[in-house]
Amino acid sequence: MFQDEFQKKKAANLQCENETQNKSEDELFFEVVGGWNEKGRIFALGAAAHSYYDRPTYEEKNDKKSRRDYIKTFETQFKELDQTKQELGEKKQGLVETKTNLFRTQQVLIESKRTLTETIESFMTFKQQVEKFMQANPPRS
Repeated sequence: MFQDEFQKKKAANLQCENETQNKSEDELFFEVVGGWNEKGRIFALGAAAHSYYDRPTYEEKNDKKSRRDYIKTFETQFKELDQTKQELGEKKQGLVETKTNLFRTQQVLIESKRTLTETIESFMTFKQQVEKFMQANPPRS
């Protein structure tokens, strides 16, 4: 049971490119068997565990726990930042699309204004022609 897991960890450890992260066989064994139990023993070593491994003090255990808590908090914050970054990217994309739509609407409004100006000018010309016609041909009573 533990032997298979130990062999897998050992093989993975050998494949690790970063030599500073490689673990000794003792460290791998300690991980596989689950470390110190409540009675102060290590599986397969029993009471002789103290001859091979130093048992951490209460302060060291708490220090490791607080480091783990800090790491978990950091990981959570990193995930939240990553999610916020993704949300901001989506919002940015939406703003870019809105800007593009506003530009198109502005172009349509400019074209509509030009058309309206031309229509008003044509209407004024027509109005002047009607007034001239009415002056030249007064209504008969």
